Amino acid sequence: MKVIGICGSPRKGNTEQMLQWVLDSCNAGGADVELVRLSEIKINHCTGCDVCYGTGKPCTIHDDMEELINKMVGADAIIIGTPNYFANVSGLMKNFIDRTNPLCDPPLLKDKAAAFVCVGGQPINAGTDVVEQIFKKYCKDMDLVNVGSVLAKAEDPGTISKNDDTNLSCTNLGNNILTRIQ
Repeated sequence: MKVIGICGSPRKGNTEQMLQWVLDSCNAGGADVELVRLSEIKINHCTGCDVCYGTGKPCTIHDDMEELINKMVGADAIIIGTPNYFANVSGLMKNFIDRTNPLCDPPLLKDKAAAFVCVGGQPINAGTDVVEQIFKKYCKDMDLVNVGSVLAKAEDPGTISKNDDTNLSCTNLGNNILTRIQ
């Protein structure tokens, strides 16, 4: 079982901690896990050429996204994590989403398990819930099986590590992923 976590935060902080809790839970259940930090790899912007869409052809842009796409296709589950920036995903995450166009049609991620974590500085119903809707739409477009989300509030970097409820929710999300892929 292979589980990949994709972190869309530009810094190591609350989003990454939430992803790590989910990955640790999956690892404890026997999965091989990997965390990919979008901030540490080179992903150019999508040009919207649509060479890849509906053709089965790979993206014409050659960068680190090629390797990440291969990892996603080879994984049994994908966990996406992003901070809430103005009731939306981070710029890193949006760029990543755009570049997954080659996986959409034909649906190369069909029926893989997917989960989502998001943290913001405002109450959850002040934008983080909107970001969750973006993830749900992404799952639908990619034919992924959405096994759940964890949304949290943390105003300062690192404060999520003191939130036992969020830790437990992330651990439970990891268990839900394992149940789906076993």
